[in-house]
Amino acid sequence: MKLRLIILLIVIFQAAILVSCSDKSNEKNPQLLFSEELTVAEDDPDGMISIPVYLSGESGETVTIDYSTADSTALAGRDYTAVSSGKITFQPGQLAAEIPLEIKADTNVKQDVYLNIRFSNPVNGKLDKSTMRVRIFNVDFSKLVWFEGFETSVLNPSYWNYELGGGGWGNNELQTYTNNAANVHLDTGYLHITALNPSGTSYTSGRINSHGHKDFTYFRAEIRAKLPEGQGLWPAIWTLGSNITQAGWPRCGEIDIMELLGHQPEMTHGAVHFDSGGHSSRTASYSLTSGKFSSGFHVFSLIWTPNRLRWFVDKQEFFVLNKSEIQPFPFDLPQYFVLNVAVGGNWPGSPDQTTVFPQNMIVDYIKVYQ
Repeated sequence: MKLRLIILLIVIFQAAILVSCSDKSNEKNPQLLFSEELTVAEDDPDGMISIPVYLSGESGETVTIDYSTADSTALAGRDYTAVSSGKITFQPGQLAAEIPLEIKADTNVKQDVYLNIRFSNPVNGKLDKSTMRVRIFNVDFSKLVWFEGFETSVLNPSYWNYELGGGGWGNNELQTYTNNAANVHLDTGYLHITALNPSGTSYTSGRINSHGHKDFTYFRAEIRAKLPEGQGLWPAIWTLGSNITQAGWPRCGEIDIMELLGHQPEMTHGAVHFDSGGHSSRTASYSLTSGKFSSGFHVFSLIWTPNRLRWFVDKQEFFVLNKSEIQPFPFDLPQYFVLNVAVGGNWPGSPDQTTVFPQNMIVDYIKVYQ
């Protein structure tokens, strides 16, 4: 009798758990969730973008919600294709969906414009708010907003900070960064960042950043530079998320406009680093058809829009990353510039007997357009 009672209690307990789980996984009339303001860009090759929307929980029923577009400063026909009677459908258990929207590249409009998406008539769901504001970002990038030509006698403190010290910098690097003129100085309109080997396995170099002075969201940047070479050298021109103190790395996002491994002086690399439940990265490389990056100046460029990132060397595009390939996407917030020459580390390896010091990264200019 006791055994039967115990079995009955176990069955009742398991049934209660199943009912509880079922209640959590099947929400009655889940709410539509969306960003109240979303930024998109007019640089998609086919003009189509996808706007994400979500449900607050899974439903055991099909959920539908109607939507339509409405002009604000954006005009249907000129800036986007109007939708008068769209419908979002969530199948049972589905939490995410997308709204397709055609954006038109209007070369006559030189500023951002806005439209509204209006939601109505929810079936088996509900609306807490009914309007999404969509910003169409102008990607003309013709306005020069920062030019750094290094034409002063010393580094401009209203643009630049020195980063100092050693300790490996998270990559087992060997150098100590200093603010000594031997490592960072200006000469007749050029920035010189110099890696030195004062004695034995002791190395010094320079690293500067524009954090708090020149931080940008979305731009076209051009940096003209001549790079060092030699085993163990690792020059870089890159950006970091201005929220790095709060978010940490790599959650803040990192964009490597140019990196070079000194033992491969004919090849540079572009990359992003981000957090997708741990460190993730996407990379590509560009090789000269002849010569080395240490033999002359080259222009390293990045075009960064809300939809994608594009890398160039001497106006030759070699890498494109779409927003959908970087999730979660940290590149909707300001980033600042970093210029440095590292010595050693996990990626380039250490200098050897073939490495000649000093080695310079010489920067002619930085141009940022928005």
